[in-house]
Amino acid sequence: MCKVLIFSCISVMLMTAAYGAPLSPSPEKGNILRTLISDLKILEKSSSKIHLDFYTPNERQECSWQVLQCYLKEMAILEYEIEDKDADNLKNIQKNLQRLMDLTPLGTGCKTCEASDKKEFSAFHRELSNFLISMLK
Repeated sequence: MCKVLIFSCISVMLMTAAYGAPLSPSPEKGNILRTLISDLKILEKSSSKIHLDFYTPNERQECSWQVLQCYLKEMAILEYEIEDKDADNLKNIQKNLQRLMDLTPLGTGCKTCEASDKKEFSAFHRELSNFLISMLK
């Protein structure tokens, strides 16, 4: 009986992969992604006061861990650029990016953060938001 159950589970997984059916993120990962997207909307209000360029990765799903790591590194720079009222929001974003990295597998053959183009904060913010939205799908 146990062998039949295991075979059935493996069959479903293989069929899902073969037909390209999207595997939705785990509930925990989905909650983290939604929280991050919401927190980024709040941080966007400070964007007019930030005049730095940030490494902005353009990799996609197969390099998610490295992309998240890059965004997390670049968020550390913001600590010196944002107003005190946004500090707690930034810390929440950093904490949740780290939690998301812990739930994301490490990719191979991915670029380093410094190999990415530098973009102004508004473009950096938009790319990060779009990346998180794509992870949510």
